[in-house]
Amino acid sequence: MKILQITGFYPPSLGGIQLFVQSLCKSLVEIGQHVDVLTINTENVVQDEITPQGIKILRCKLDFNYHRGLFSHEFFNRMLASKGYDIYHVHIPFPYGHEAAVLSSKLNNIPIVATHHGQSLHGNIIYTAIAGSYSIFSRAISFRFLDRIVFLTKSYAQSIWLPDGLRNKIRIVPTGADLDTFLPARNGYQIRQKFGIPNSSPLLIFVGHLGRTNRYKGIDYLIRAFKKVLKEVEEVKLLIIGGGDWLPELKSLSGELELNNAIIFTGPIENHHLPQYYAAADAFVLPSIRGPENSPVVLFEAMASGLPVIATDLPGVNEIVRPEETGLLVEPRNIPELKTALVRVLSDPDFQSSAGKKARVLAESYSWHQCAHDMENIYGELLNE
Repeated sequence: MKILQITGFYPPSLGGIQLFVQSLCKSLVEIGQHVDVLTINTENVVQDEITPQGIKILRCKLDFNYHRGLFSHEFFNRMLASKGYDIYHVHIPFPYGHEAAVLSSKLNNIPIVATHHGQSLHGNIIYTAIAGSYSIFSRAISFRFLDRIVFLTKSYAQSIWLPDGLRNKIRIVPTGADLDTFLPARNGYQIRQKFGIPNSSPLLIFVGHLGRTNRYKGIDYLIRAFKKVLKEVEEVKLLIIGGGDWLPELKSLSGELELNNAIIFTGPIENHHLPQYYAAADAFVLPSIRGPENSPVVLFEAMASGLPVIATDLPGVNEIVRPEETGLLVEPRNIPELKTALVRVLSDPDFQSSAGKKARVLAESYSWHQCAHDMENIYGELLNE
């Protein structure tokens, strides 16, 4: 099959969707499929290239953007001209790009699959109004023209409104994990040394994009809960990995709470460096206060690294984390409950060890190859209809 993957963001841009698409493309090629990627050149790198795996990356000039809404006249033209493919696979949310892909699908008579990665509808008043209106319009109109819509978890698919008649087009394909790269056996000593963290200090880690539109990640709640953790767990440290325009505000909050010696903001870290960071930590925390978490790649990376997970009880996430087995789930926005869960994992070495081992075992049931095979089956379904 010849497959065109369509996404607004692609490496070297950092983020969960970027990593998902890149990993899926590599695995599809490894099982014998031909894959091209049509994307936007958000990082101003080489426009078109062919990767060592033979994947052709077609990057279109970015004309302008609003938050994560991307506009490119070149993308629209190249999308419409994308003929000769067996399948289009668009990754959403991708405002404007999603609609262009649907239009091209109908004009070029090429089946279209969409993977729904979740969507944040919260920000400033203008952004919330625009994003909310677009989301309703997109689901009400353009979703109807999709041939299949893929969700990463069943619980997230059930949590959002979809037009009548679309649910029979839903398929569930879990995220994969790079089990050969993220390993419990890795040594994180160099990371601890780099940031002056003693080996005896318990270490929590968070990984994610820290843009203002990602306030749903709940890092401010984590920082406030961590202030209380410090009173019960000696020498504990928190490593917050990620960059974005929310970062200065979070640093300011950390300073106001006198946590600058206990919280380390690393800024963005390229994915190939992350295994060492996970290896340095004792537990991973995902404190989101609302969706769209769906199925975060970082969650699988942490579990594959053998870390217990403390996360909030949200659709998608609560389908992956197994309470009292691979970690703990807490109520969103509940700072006391989050504090209690963090203290328990950090203070109970037996539970920490057991949950970390079980997390690795659970991660082993997910793989990018399985993800690629599942997608391949969906493509085949459409071509055989």
